[in-house]
Formats: sequence, structure tokens, C-alpha cells
Amino acid sequence: MTHALLRLCALPSALWLLAGCGAPQASPALNEPASEPPPAASTDINPPSMAIHISDQGEVSEAGTHEAGALIERGERVYQRQCGACHSLDQNRVGPMHRGVVGRAAGTVPGYRYSRALQGLDLVWTAETLDAWLQNPSQMARGTAMGFRLQDAADRAAVIAYLESVS
Repeated sequence: MTHALLRLCALPSALWLLAGCGAPQASPALNEPASEPPPAASTDINPPSMAIHISDQGEVSEAGTHEAGALIERGERVYQRQCGACHSLDQNRVGPMHRGVVGRAAGTVPGYRYSRALQGLDLVWTAETLDAWLQNPSQMARGTAMGFRLQDAADRAAVIAYLESVS
């Protein structure tokens, strides 16, 4: 029971922690002298799911890598449970293989016979297109053979993070 409760609380806690990432810092009022020098400018070079931050001084922060790793692990579990009956990372099955899916043009896995709906779909699989696809495949490609929908947004995000990690 305790393990199930921890799993239930883990995602909202992780999302809450990540919500503060990238929040703008308050600046002193224009008519008041600053008591401290302003913080050095910095740049996020990776998407929030990777949570890697590089400052102007070249300092690298990987504070979010634990959370990203947990999201990927959750995605792998959801993938095995929800997608594994039809898909595999490295073999075509009922559905096409998924290793390398992120960044690949839809309907282009060698050796897989796609429905006409997928053959005519002109898009590249990205986090955004995968999210829309997993939510409602037939809305994106009327007549697709894939009828499965992954309704839970957190599950979709986890599966997409997992697919990004193996692409």
C-alpha cells in the first residue's frame, strides 16, 4: 500500500518541482539601488524533460536528471503494458517498430506494410505529433489500423519521453 501511495504522489510532486524551473527572477525597483549584483544570464539548451541548464560561466546543472529518469522509467513500463502487445522497439509486429521513431517521417519503417491512411500522412514524429497521435490516431489519419488511444496525458508524456530516450 505504501509503495502504491508513493507512486501516486511521485508524478504530481515531480511536476510541482519542475513548475518552478525557468521562473523569472524578481528584479530590484528602478529607483532603489541593488543590494546584490544581478545574476548572470544563462540559457536552457535542452527541453524541460532533460532539465539540463548551462549558465554563462559554463556551469552545468543536472538537477532534473533524476526526475527525467523516473519519467523515462515510467514510460517504459506504460509502453510495455499498453503498447507492447502490438509494438516492439526493434521488430515489426502488428504495428511498426519504434526505436528511432522520434524524428522519423510517418509511414517509413522498412519492411512494414502501412495502411493507406499512414502512407498518405505527411508528418515527422515529434513529441507534439506523437502526443496527438496517441490521444486519437483516427483524428490524425482517418482509416488508420491503430484504434488504441492512450487517454491519460501523464502516461502519454511518459511514453513519449521513453521513445525519445531510445530514438
